[in-house]
Amino acid sequence: MAAPRAQHAGALMDDGSVAVFGGVNRNGFVGGSERYAGGAWTSLGLHGIQGNVTEAVTLGTGHVLVRSDGSLSARLYDPAANTWAPGGTQTVFRSLPSMTLLANGKVLVAGGTNLATAELYDPQTRSWTATGSMSVVRRAHGAVLLRDGRVLVASGFNNVAGEVPVAEIYDPATGTWTVVAPPLVPRHYASLTLLPDGRALLAGGFTAGGVTTHAEIYDPVSNTWTVTGALSFARHGAMGSPLAHATVLASGRVLMAGGSDGTRNTQPAAELYDPASGTWAAAGSMATGRENGTANLLPNGDVLLAGGYNSNPTLTFHSTVERYTPAVPPGPAPVLDALPLLLQRAGAALTFTGTDFKGATGTSTPQLQLQRAENGAIHTWFSVSHTANSFTSPALGTLPAGLYMARLVVDGVPSVARLVRFTDPVGTPMGTPGDGQATVSWAPPADTRGNPPDGYTVTSSPASAGCTATAPLTVCTVPGLANGTPYTFTVQAQHPNGPGPLSVASAPVTPGTRQYSGPTPGGGGSINVVVGGGGATCTLIGVDTYATTPPAGAPPQLSFPYGVFRFRASGCVNGSTLQVAITYPSPLAPQTEFWKHGPATPAAAATWFEYPGVTLSPDRRTVTYSITDNGVGDSDSASGVILDPFGAAVLAGNPVAVPTLSPAGLSLSALLLAALAGWGRRAKRFGR
Repeated sequence: MAAPRAQHAGALMDDGSVAVFGGVNRNGFVGGSERYAGGAWTSLGLHGIQGNVTEAVTLGTGHVLVRSDGSLSARLYDPAANTWAPGGTQTVFRSLPSMTLLANGKVLVAGGTNLATAELYDPQTRSWTATGSMSVVRRAHGAVLLRDGRVLVASGFNNVAGEVPVAEIYDPATGTWTVVAPPLVPRHYASLTLLPDGRALLAGGFTAGGVTTHAEIYDPVSNTWTVTGALSFARHGAMGSPLAHATVLASGRVLMAGGSDGTRNTQPAAELYDPASGTWAAAGSMATGRENGTANLLPNGDVLLAGGYNSNPTLTFHSTVERYTPAVPPGPAPVLDALPLLLQRAGAALTFTGTDFKGATGTSTPQLQLQRAENGAIHTWFSVSHTANSFTSPALGTLPAGLYMARLVVDGVPSVARLVRFTDPVGTPMGTPGDGQATVSWAPPADTRGNPPDGYTVTSSPASAGCTATAPLTVCTVPGLANGTPYTFTVQAQHPNGPGPLSVASAPVTPGTRQYSGPTPGGGGSINVVVGGGGATCTLIGVDTYATTPPAGAPPQLSFPYGVFRFRASGCVNGSTLQVAITYPSPLAPQTEFWKHGPATPAAAATWFEYPGVTLSPDRRTVTYSITDNGVGDSDSASGVILDPFGAAVLAGNPVAVPTLSPAGLSLSALLLAALAGWGRRAKRFGR
């Protein structure tokens, strides 16, 4: 690293790189942070807070929340933009508390010097609020998220009792703590690590009698602590997540490296705990013995150990970095192709493609491992189906918030992991049609695991321009649609660290208009039509005006000097009633009658008949009437679809004053007559 440091924080990020934050060295507090990727370190600049001990956790957004015991203010690092932002203000100063990413994506910070209180950080609001207090003051304690979403804290230290002989569990559902069985050996600066079977390993640390090799296991099901194999070397302040975890490898074994024996001697030798046998075995030695540095599991299965210090013979802070590579059985390692999305649908199956999924023999069965970066928890599934090049898991169910390493393991050989997170998609969208467009609305994701969307993208099928919305808006209008064409819509939330899973497609929506304006074949000017009622999805998908010659089937004594108007409405509420207002370009003659085509009585055959209940405005230009789906006058028997041929008619021989057409109007009329001739042919298209 560019700067030596110890008591700093380390965090794995969404792209597989590791960052270190803060810490101390011989010059005092380290104000800068660094990032390791591709075998090299780069500066992240000053993070703006400082203190003796720094803690950090990668949030569901991909941002890293960083806090220090020297500041009330927290900071947020954005890896994508390489920028820093405020992370809210904590309720109190805390020195040596625990910091745990919860299953819901919030962060629990508990205890610290002279404190039993706890508080929660909410990534949605970037704010801190108090939650329930522990039963006892403690600092430098172990804390780990259990598989059921509760948080176990064990032992620690306070100025009155020394090593705290109490363990307790925090329940995020109630915000309260419950005292559980006490550890067999109280201690602080120990490691507390979640094993693959859901039990927790408490190992090493500082006891009333000095640094210990003692290790014990807590079983949350039976609420008991039992002795397990002792460490080969007494150590406290081992390399790991600060003050909390050793490193769980893909094999399920636990790596313990570094630390001090309490007499100024650091321990270069590392060891591995095997949960199956309950014993520790040698795991080689670091080139430099050190304590209070970081250890982060990388996607390829190696462990990156950075910084730390030793005090014998003199106090020395280290910038050196080492990698531990676990031994794996011989055989080809499965290789995973990249996943299309970082963010996967919560609870759904995962599908991988790649090579060597059946091992050297071609008959082996692969397993999927998902390992949560924050607490090392490993979840394992066999396949629903697999070949040498593909793997489909069963539905994964609910998993705690966090960054996961997804790997396949064949004959004990793990693949390089792909990094994934999980989130709910948005709710099933609903479209409301308009004229050449549709307004699409949706519910935000029910559970984002602490990863709230920045915005949303709507896509139509068939494809169009789509639309976008900035959160918290959950509605936008898709333009450029073809009236009369059914469309479905999907919505994808855009999160700070990438696009979320696609929503379920909406029900089909057919754009159309509820207003029409066009020329009248029977006179100069335009006819204007407004339709109301029928529900939000009821729109006009076909509108025609016809020549003044009587349509086929109309009584021969009628003429239609103002033309015949016809519309088709679709998507209406079954059995609903539409209100229609037609405004003509000139007053209608006093002797005008109003005729339409359809059943004159319920369930009757469609004919032309004089339509009752029509209202004419005082200026004799606007006609209003109602028509009910599958009622009198509806020429289409389909539910939710209304076909409405309508005309203002006069008896043959009655004089009607019709405005004189201009030469251009006469030409337009001729074109309309040629294009729209033949009511019978037109009527077939609309179901007559």
